[in-house]
Amino acid sequence: MNVYSLQTGPIQNNVYIVEKGGKAVIIDCGMDFEVVQNFLEEKGLTLTAILLTHSHFDHLLTADRFQKGGAKVYIGSIDGEKVKKGDILSQAFNLPSKAFTPDFLLNDGDKIELNGLTFEVILTPGHTDGSVCYLVEDCLFSGDTLFMLSIGRTDFPTGSYEDMISSLKRLSTLDKNLKVYPGHGEETILGFEIKNNPYMRRYDKD
Repeated sequence: MNVYSLQTGPIQNNVYIVEKGGKAVIIDCGMDFEVVQNFLEEKGLTLTAILLTHSHFDHLLTADRFQKGGAKVYIGSIDGEKVKKGDILSQAFNLPSKAFTPDFLLNDGDKIELNGLTFEVILTPGHTDGSVCYLVEDCLFSGDTLFMLSIGRTDFPTGSYEDMISSLKRLSTLDKNLKVYPGHGEETILGFEIKNNPYMRRYDKD
């Protein structure tokens, strides 16, 4: 398994391309279709699925275009209902809304088999009430839940600081050697965050 990272759009979202055997899964497809599509073509990768961590526009604005190309779109069930209504936070940034229908709505603990890889769904409310992380092999794709030495905002609609802290507690029980791939910023290691992230240090048992 290989993980490629692209930074796209005005908010510098991380778009992750998880490849195995020439087939690809994208975690949060972002706002710049051409950049991501060109990368797939340059690498000769066949895109099979888009996994979305939450319903905010900067993470999913191009999902419908990839969907029209044949990729299946997955998102947590709570935020999936928002996407169907076009409730993607875009209006708060004076951007047009866009509604589309995901192919699959996911629940906590679901396991998705894609391209010979198993992605486990972890419900992590806080940034939104339906945010999820994806665990595959030694990688945790944390969306806007956990960043290097920080966390996602909790002041947007359906966000909750209390829920975020509970979600971080849950993540702290995972393998400390996991590589963490956040929605924005640099990659990190879960154990490093537990020891050094001011929002996670309370869960450091060492």
